[in-house]
Amino acid sequence: MLLAQIGIAIGQPFILNAITKVAARWFPFKERATAAGLGSLAIYLGIMAGLVLTPYLLLHLGMDGMLLAYGIAAMITAAVFFVLAREHPPTPPCSPDQEVRSLVFDGLGQSLRKKDFILLMLIVFVGLGVFNAIMTWIEEILRPRGFSIVQVGVVGSLMIIGGIIGAVVIPLLSDRYRKRVPFLVLALCGTILGLIGLTIALSYVLLLASSFILGFFLLSAGPIAFQYGAEITYPAPEGTTTGLLLMAGQVSGIIFIFAMDIFRSPSTGSMTPSLLAFIFLLFLSLLICTKLKESKLIRQGS
Repeated sequence: MLLAQIGIAIGQPFILNAITKVAARWFPFKERATAAGLGSLAIYLGIMAGLVLTPYLLLHLGMDGMLLAYGIAAMITAAVFFVLAREHPPTPPCSPDQEVRSLVFDGLGQSLRKKDFILLMLIVFVGLGVFNAIMTWIEEILRPRGFSIVQVGVVGSLMIIGGIIGAVVIPLLSDRYRKRVPFLVLALCGTILGLIGLTIALSYVLLLASSFILGFFLLSAGPIAFQYGAEITYPAPEGTTTGLLLMAGQVSGIIFIFAMDIFRSPSTGSMTPSLLAFIFLLFLSLLICTKLKESKLIRQGS
C-alpha cells in the first residue's frame, strides 16, 4: 500500500502540472485562463465524484472492490487518452516566437528570481494550504457545534460545487477583461468572507451559504494563479511554474493540517483558533496580492 501511494504521488504532478502547459500549447493567449479553469474544473468534478461514489461502492463492493473499480476506471481513461490525445495542435494558436521556452532548470532559476512570482508563491502557500486543511478537518471543525455527519457531507459537497462554478466563471471573466491581479484580489476577498462565515456559523443556512462562497472564490483563484504565474515567468516552461506553486500549496497543507490538530481546544475539540489564524493569513495574502503587477504579456495585449 505504501509503494502504491508513493506511485500515485509521483504520478500526480505530471497530470496537475500539465494543465497550464496544455492551455498554452492548444489555446490562444486570450483564452488560456478559461482553459486552465476548465482543467481545474475537471479536478473538482473528480473530487466530487469520489465524495459521492465512494460510500456507495464501499457498501456494495467492499474496500477491495471499490479500489479495484477505481483502478479499472483509471486504466480505461489512460488508454483512451493515449489513443486520442495529440502532443501539438495542427495549427499553433500563437506565433512561433511565443512557443520558445527555456530549459527546465533555466526556467526554474528565472521563476525564482521574479519578485512577483515569489509573492504569488506565498499567496498560493496560504490559499491552497487553507483549502487542504479545511477539507481534511471539515468534520472535526463542525461536529463540536452540533452539526451531523450528513450535514457536514453536504457542506463539503457544496464547497466543491461552488468551486466548480467559480472555476468556470472567474477565469472566463479574467480572459474577457484581460486582467489577472484584480480577479485574484476579488477571489481572496470572497475567500475571507466565506471563511469568516464558516468560522462563526451556528445556523445551518449560514453554514451552507458560507461554504459555497468559500469554495466559489478559493477554488476559482487556482487557475488564475497558475496562468498568471506562467505569464510573469515567461519563457519558463508552464509545467515548471505550476509545479512550484503546487509544491508550495502541498507543503503548507501538511503544515496546516498538523497545526490544526495541535492547536485544537483540548476540552471541546474546537478548531476555531486555527480558523481565525487562517483568516489573518488570508488577509496578509490579500495585502501581498495588491502589490502584484500585471504581466508584460497582458499589458502588451499579446
